[in-house]
Amino acid sequence: MDDSSEYQLYLEALDEDRSAWGRRTAIKRLCNCRTEESLYYLNEIIVDRYYLVPDWLKRIAREYYVDLCLEFL
Repeated sequence: MDDSSEYQLYLEALDEDRSAWGRRTAIKRLCNCRTEESLYYLNEIIVDRYYLVPDWLKRIAREYYVDLCLEFL
């Protein structure tokens, strides 16, 4: 199992037992990592787990994802 901080934030973002604010904060912190791994996990949230994530979280993750992708260009 991966023990990276990015992975832990990814799990926090998907944890349905956490508050909405906690999940949003995990997404924001994941984006602030500014690493290739964080980009991968944001993509996972938006694309691969699309059906599991509420609309509001997808919207926030997508905004951060686009911002991070533009930074990598």
